[in-house]
Amino acid sequence: MTGCTEDHATATGEYCDVCGLRLRGATAAPPAPAPPQSCPSCGAAREGRFCEVCGYDSALGPPPQSAAPAPPPVPVPADPAPAGGTWTVVVRADRAWFEEVVRRDGPDAAALQFPAFSTERRFALDRPQLALGRRSRSRGIEPEIDLSAPPVDPGVSALHALFVRRDDGGWDVVDLDSTNGTVVGAGPDPIPPNTPVPLADGDVVKVGAWTTLTLVRQAS
Repeated sequence: MTGCTEDHATATGEYCDVCGLRLRGATAAPPAPAPPQSCPSCGAAREGRFCEVCGYDSALGPPPQSAAPAPPPVPVPADPAPAGGTWTVVVRADRAWFEEVVRRDGPDAAALQFPAFSTERRFALDRPQLALGRRSRSRGIEPEIDLSAPPVDPGVSALHALFVRRDDGGWDVVDLDSTNGTVVGAGPDPIPPNTPVPLADGDVVKVGAWTTLTLVRQAS
């Protein structure tokens, strides 16, 4: 029989059967082995602070996660070409139209002179509607088809006409009650004001004393 630290008689063993205290002379059980540790960086088994495989210092804690690669940009499809293709108006100083205006004895026809030099200009019809006229900063008028560049046609109003895209992709022209009117094609009379008039590829719109605008369609 072996006594415990409280002098209780007990059977052989490590702890007293009466009070549960450790018996005198009993050998403590060896501590349980520490669970194996792994490297927080590469996952290999390690025994000390530094990993023998990758050398990572475990005292630094888990390594920061690398940012996931950004996904490739999704291509944005280009806007489809409007129905009916793309359209342009070609602006010219037209002598035949000038002579017709003089023949009709239009406003101030006797004082008119056909410009000695002029260049062809092109304007893309790239929005639902575009105003035709001459820029006037004092009146806040900024037409998309601006005919205020020299040689200035005195017969064109500041806001003369409007090109309006139709649902089928074609175009109409609307005279904005201009002073000298708008003529379409070979017709002798101006079109009625504030009334859409359909246009086709190659149609010619005549305004002012010598200005013509020809519609040109490029197929998409």
